[in-house]
Amino acid sequence: MPIKDNRLREIFQNRDSIHFDEFCRIMQEVGQQPADAYFKETFRAFDRNSDGYITVKEIKKTMKNLGESLTDKQAKDMLKAADTDGDGRLSETEFRSLFDYITQQVSSPPVSPLPGALNSDGQKRTSNPWKTTTESQT
Repeated sequence: MPIKDNRLREIFQNRDSIHFDEFCRIMQEVGQQPADAYFKETFRAFDRNSDGYITVKEIKKTMKNLGESLTDKQAKDMLKAADTDGDGRLSETEFRSLFDYITQQVSSPPVSPLPGALNSDGQKRTSNPWKTTTESQT
């Protein structure tokens, strides 16, 4: 869990020791706060030119950097699945809806970026990052 040194100092200042249960409770509270920060970081990773929108080209480039090469059609289909206003790009609001949907549907670790990888149940995972494992198996 990423956390800055100054935040750790702030949380644990004036303490000589801490019980493990208390440490776990504090870390759980800290872990709940970064959800919005994680969304923003993910959006920025795709919004490569920082114009506030995600395009097909940006999806392809980001996915390639993650080790998953996509065809133009695959990238267009991914964008189209979340492009509610049909303008050919994803706004932060559209991406937020998709992001929230995916994070609420997936209770296990994120979908593997490697085609053919197995999940914890030994079942094949999808390489499509816009679909949950359950959806891709149907």
